Amino acid sequence: MTSFVSELRRRNVLRVAAAYALVAWIIIEAGSVLLPTFGASDTAFQTYVIVVLLGFFVSLIFAWIFEITPDGVKLDKDVDRAAQAENKGGLTNYAIIGLLIVALAVSVTFNVADIQPGGEPSAADIMMNRQSIAVLPFSSRSSVADNILFADGVHDDLLTKLANLGSLKVISRTSVMEYRDTTKNLRQIGEELDVDTLLEGSVQQIGANVRINVQLIDAETDEHLWARIYDRQLTTENIFTVQSEVSAEIAAALHTTLMPDEQIQAADVPTQNLRAYSLYKSGRDNLYQRRLEPLLEARTQFEQAIELDPEYAEPYVGLAESLVLLAVNHRAMTTEEAFRMAEQHIDQALLLDPELADAYATLGLLKTSEWAITRLGTENLEAEAAFEQALAINPNHAQTYMWFANLRDAEQQTDEAIGYFHRSMQLDPLGRVPYNNLPTLYAQRGENEFAIKLWLDAINIHPEWPAPYGLLAAQLLGMGRLDEAFAWDRLSRELSADSDPTGGITFSLYLQFGEIEKGKAFLAGMPESHPLAMMAPAMTALLSRDYETATAVLVEVAKEDNIMQQFIYGLTSDFALLSGDLETAREFMLIQNPILGLDSELEIDRFTVRDIVKLAYIQKQQGNSARSIELLKSALPVVQELPLLGLYGQGVREAQIYALLGQEDNAFAALGDAIQAGYRTSLVADNWWILETDPYFESMREDDRFVAIINQLDALNSVMYDRIIEAEASGDWEQLTDLAGSI
Repeated sequence: MTSFVSELRRRNVLRVAAAYALVAWIIIEAGSVLLPTFGASDTAFQTYVIVVLLGFFVSLIFAWIFEITPDGVKLDKDVDRAAQAENKGGLTNYAIIGLLIVALAVSVTFNVADIQPGGEPSAADIMMNRQSIAVLPFSSRSSVADNILFADGVHDDLLTKLANLGSLKVISRTSVMEYRDTTKNLRQIGEELDVDTLLEGSVQQIGANVRINVQLIDAETDEHLWARIYDRQLTTENIFTVQSEVSAEIAAALHTTLMPDEQIQAADVPTQNLRAYSLYKSGRDNLYQRRLEPLLEARTQFEQAIELDPEYAEPYVGLAESLVLLAVNHRAMTTEEAFRMAEQHIDQALLLDPELADAYATLGLLKTSEWAITRLGTENLEAEAAFEQALAINPNHAQTYMWFANLRDAEQQTDEAIGYFHRSMQLDPLGRVPYNNLPTLYAQRGENEFAIKLWLDAINIHPEWPAPYGLLAAQLLGMGRLDEAFAWDRLSRELSADSDPTGGITFSLYLQFGEIEKGKAFLAGMPESHPLAMMAPAMTALLSRDYETATAVLVEVAKEDNIMQQFIYGLTSDFALLSGDLETAREFMLIQNPILGLDSELEIDRFTVRDIVKLAYIQKQQGNSARSIELLKSALPVVQELPLLGLYGQGVREAQIYALLGQEDNAFAALGDAIQAGYRTSLVADNWWILETDPYFESMREDDRFVAIINQLDALNSVMYDRIIEAEASGDWEQLTDLAGSI
């Protein structure tokens, strides 16, 4: 070994190795900087490094075979060694070689593996590795209406093009529009939206020209990563062409690769009619609010846009969505009419633009809404296919994930629904509907306090929106916190001019507290235009326990084509049951829930179990005890899996089943457990009667234990009602609406 090392030293192999290592290190470091500058790929750089390393071994072989002498290059065997001085730098050579080889190894490792050994990455590196972006609203530096419209158009068009690219997480328009006139700094916005980069821009019209200034900013460091100015000639005829061209150039400059189909989308001009475009954009803003008056205005704006340009696809989709929401969320029109018209408009939109993600998403919403009414047919499968098509076109379509979640919820796939809602909220961190609907899924799981927290989060983000107030009130009602439910329902009604009957909570509490006159006054104060107004006579009769009159009124109302039919069917069935009219109760129950009338085996789940118990009661009263027992025994395990309290709590359903089975001791035990947990009223996700008049407990009503339970509930509820009276007298509701310390 010693002789071999000596031979290496004699032939100057070690010195050549040290020299080559130094040169190779310099070459690799220089290449790591220069090659990317000329657009070289990672593969090209790796090949470059391998060639340099191969040269190292070639140089060692050359040093072993040849020797450089004053007389030129000679073979080692021809060199006169006696004339050469002995190499004296042994230890120094070893040290230099060792250090240089370590340095070369570190350089190769970091560069080939793309690892940076500390220090701040360059702006180019940061930009290339971005995976999330928020495109903030473009500011207009001109008061000219067309300039403002153009600025919004460039912003929307760019946002759409980036959202269609699966390589980026792009925050939804509904969230970024919250920052149009914000005073928040960019770091704060980046944190709130949870993105790496922010794109901001300004548009200035100067005569017939327009200047667009765009900047990409690192959200964490506030560093400008990229900026560009676009100057274009702008006319009414080319406004959309310029808008589309600029947005496509910005997308390309952000190092996002446009596939061929995406290039077609980038060149698309939706309409040449500025007025139609303006109406569509304004309609979208109104649609986003989800409230009745803005939705009605949005419907009109979409219809006007279509009239101005019948070839403009997007307004057809907006009109379809507004119709579905008006019917489902606000009962402002019949579902039959709304769904028929919505499908026609979606078909027309897809005829005009077969690659319109919004159209497929709205089609999914329509099919989900149709299927959720009866849960029969294959509309849920059609909805799933439509949602998947929307996401294939636009992987960042937050609304699709939101509606997909609603479908999975209706299919009782709660975990998957929660996942879709969270995905929607990642893309639309300030969106309204997911913040309102996601808590209902946790309430279904019995995670009631967490559901309350999420609704409070929704209210903190959107304090002017009544929907979460109403659902929070219903959740508190189901948890037995009647005074707090009354206070939150009051807030919901103050904020809302909508026709959604959230005021039913206030009425139900007057019924629970036995406040007949206040209940009548509440009904009398209802506007004639309110959907519940037609039922006011029936609800007034209910307060007086005149169930025959209440039933007769609703039977007549149900004959008319009105927007509250689904709600009326359930009420009519309940009131008929209370009056002893079992056939009418059964008839309207099957109209509302036709799946129970099928010849196939009954599907008993959280959607049908309420009516399964009602059907069992009817069977028992009609002498079919065997069928009644069969239904009740099938329903019992389903009920026991449901949460006890909350918006989706079963309340005393388990006790009802035991009572109908004749197992009174078990019924009283279940009643006691429910009251111990917090049950105070059945008027939530239960039937439209209070415990005292519950027909299912008819066999137990004279039992001293039942009387004691009624007295116990009256005493507990009286305390809460006193707090309501006190708040009404003082006008101070803060004590009942401050939930911070209760969760």
